[in-house]
Amino acid sequence: MKQKCLYVIFMLQAFVFNLSNVITPAYLSDLGLEKYYFGYFFALWSFGMLVSSPIWGTLGDLYGKKRFVIIGLLIYGFSQAVFYYSDSISILIFFRVLSGVGVGAPVTLLFSYLISTSKKVEIGLAKRMAFLTIGATLSYKVAGELSTHMQNELFLMQSLLTSVLILMVVIIVKNDDSPHCVLPKQYNLFNSLKEFRLLNIRNTMFLFSITLTTMTFVTIDRFIDLYVIDQGLSPLELGNLKTIFGIVTIMANFYIIPKLRTFLGNVYILQTTELLMAIIVLVTFQDNQLIILLYTIFLGYVVLRAIFTVSEQLYLSNQVENSDLGRFMGLRQSFTCLGMLLGPIIGGHIYTENPINLFVFCVVSLLLSSIILSVIKSPESFRIKILAK
Repeated sequence: MKQKCLYVIFMLQAFVFNLSNVITPAYLSDLGLEKYYFGYFFALWSFGMLVSSPIWGTLGDLYGKKRFVIIGLLIYGFSQAVFYYSDSISILIFFRVLSGVGVGAPVTLLFSYLISTSKKVEIGLAKRMAFLTIGATLSYKVAGELSTHMQNELFLMQSLLTSVLILMVVIIVKNDDSPHCVLPKQYNLFNSLKEFRLLNIRNTMFLFSITLTTMTFVTIDRFIDLYVIDQGLSPLELGNLKTIFGIVTIMANFYIIPKLRTFLGNVYILQTTELLMAIIVLVTFQDNQLIILLYTIFLGYVVLRAIFTVSEQLYLSNQVENSDLGRFMGLRQSFTCLGMLLGPIIGGHIYTENPINLFVFCVVSLLLSSIILSVIKSPESFRIKILAK
């Protein structure tokens, strides 16, 4: 029963974290900032996650995940409240980073908690993605409707709903207070940031390919919002578009991915989906019939992305013992956050010069990631070593 309730936590987590995305462009515009600052604003959040994720992962493995999920959510909730009460750029920058630091805990630790408690990991990952998508889809829909009546209040709503999320974690997530891994006696918290040295060349290549793919996903996610609004759509219409994307993703996770479970978790599936996504993105954003293509051919990208995400997570989850999941997922999350950091920054400057070139950049990133994966001969060549021998 509690395993099923865990998916509700993922759904609420996605709902809360995405609630302000629809109004963020207008919010930054009201502060008098240029469009490319939209990328920087999101990158600050990603930077907080990048730095904090290995630390949260280590703390979770050492002392139990539940308490640090709660601490991270408290940090996030407080930070979002600041956005409602303050319009100082310097204060907002600080708390944007702090918000990312807080989010790093639930994203990293609830993910590893799910893997360690799932009997069928591939099904658990697919359900997680489905419920995350449900939450994000509902969030865009609700925020789109509310955006006609309020803007800054959505930040305060995020803060208040975080309290509900904390309560659910307290009730549903089991305590795992006993230490799960043994570290050197002189190990300290900040050594968790040095664990990148333990990745060999193949490990680093694989995770860097994930960085490139994440950079593409995040860039498209963030700037498609800005792009369609620049094409004349309202926040409400944007919310409806994201709702369709969400429904397609949910159907893919519930109906398509389970049927492909025997094929998931290998490099060849990852390469194939990347190449197909590159073709779809190139076709969609090089045509004048943008809105029609977004509601038709681009839905293929949405399905392929769902398949890629579950396949990548399943592949990596098979490389470590449960006792090291927190630390490993912290490392993975840092590589993911690097893509989340670079994508909006680079994308913001490209978008300012020429919006179409932004999507060409995304296509190139997908192709580069596919080339890197081609160097990795087989899953057996990839082994993650978290602890130094």
